[in-house]
Amino acid sequence: MGAVVRSFAVERASAAGGLVRLTGPARISAMVIESLSRVRIEGETPPVLDVTVAPDARTAEGMVDGRFAWSIALPAGAAVSALLGQIAGTLATNLRRLLFIHAGAVALAGRGVILVGHSGTGKTSTVAALVREGAVYLSDEVALLDPVTGTVAPFVLPMTVKPWTRSAAGALPAGRRLARDRTAEFWLPRNLGGPVTVDAFVVLRAEQSGPRLTPISPAEMLLAISEHASSFKQQHRVREAFAGFARLLRNARCVALEASRPAAHIDLLATFARRPA
Repeated sequence: MGAVVRSFAVERASAAGGLVRLTGPARISAMVIESLSRVRIEGETPPVLDVTVAPDARTAEGMVDGRFAWSIALPAGAAVSALLGQIAGTLATNLRRLLFIHAGAVALAGRGVILVGHSGTGKTSTVAALVREGAVYLSDEVALLDPVTGTVAPFVLPMTVKPWTRSAAGALPAGRRLARDRTAEFWLPRNLGGPVTVDAFVVLRAEQSGPRLTPISPAEMLLAISEHASSFKQQHRVREAFAGFARLLRNARCVALEASRPAAHIDLLATFARRPA
């Protein structure tokens, strides 16, 4: 039988009580608990998520405020990855005020930079390289955006570092490994920060030519955002999300970083971030 874990560190950080409660085998729950220990959602408190992992660690189910929300199969050797992704997605999609997008987020020169990219374009390795060179880590998974204040808040899950990610990023930033499964290690950078004003949205494009950092219009960036998991994908929030993202983009710089390996060209982003907005 697996050990039962009633709740975990995120509860101690939440004024409204636990954001997530986990029950399951100790070998899985300990890694998930540690990986979620720094998660905060500043600006609102989503409903409580109860996660139950089967004793054989093959399946898990989630309940939101006591109502069934989902059931997933857990891949052998990759249960931690699957659970963290599902939990992060559930917390994000249950937000009522903040907007979210599946993206990386760092603070460069004291201002927020949101990194949007499809799978394989180098988002995680670019975030890792930027943080290694001095950027403040906000998230590698979910950018939490407040369209009223124009800020991005941290959503501090560890970076999911796969072998090809480490190869592309080079050395990882100072920090520590919180967990590991067969497909990835979960690395928490040391340099963490709080909410900052959004300065720029960067879309990563895998191009053999370049590297180039090209200004794009807010409309083009809005279309890029709409292609990713975000508040746009929630039918009940489409209008609100459109208005909120449009408001954020009016006050932000928008660029595309075109390169076959964006992490090798973070100097372009650093120079860009230092320029006056």
